[in-house]
Amino acid sequence: MATAAESVTVSDKRGERVMMKISQQCNGQAGANRQRGMTVIGMLLLIIVIAFIALIGMKVVPMYIQYYSIKSTVESIRKEPQLAQMSAQDIHNGIQKRFDIGYVENIKASDLKVRNDRSGRVIDLVYQDERELFYKLFVVLKVNESIPLSP
Repeated sequence: MATAAESVTVSDKRGERVMMKISQQCNGQAGANRQRGMTVIGMLLLIIVIAFIALIGMKVVPMYIQYYSIKSTVESIRKEPQLAQMSAQDIHNGIQKRFDIGYVENIKASDLKVRNDRSGRVIDLVYQDERELFYKLFVVLKVNESIPLSP
């Protein structure tokens, strides 16, 4: 965008002549300085988008935190030295104690299935966690994993 300078002679308050330079944009808008920035509508739209992303984050992040808490509980039970001698009920009791300490609320240890496989014991972690974003719109986390208990 090219600018051109033009000299203009004007009189000040005391009647003296003063030389001034006026810059003029050559793109068809003579003498008008364009303001740059965001309008109120643009700012409102940006705030709405940021608020929607924050709402999703506030609903989804706790779901994943709880999921990783469940996974870390199963990992800690895998590291138990007497795991081979523990019955399925003992495993459930150990997991439930850790769930109670870790504030895991949407799944109980009795919901986990401990089964024997060719490679050893396996815990089937199957549950669904759903949270309402707003009026009849939900976020759903479905988990269907088989976690081997043998290290």
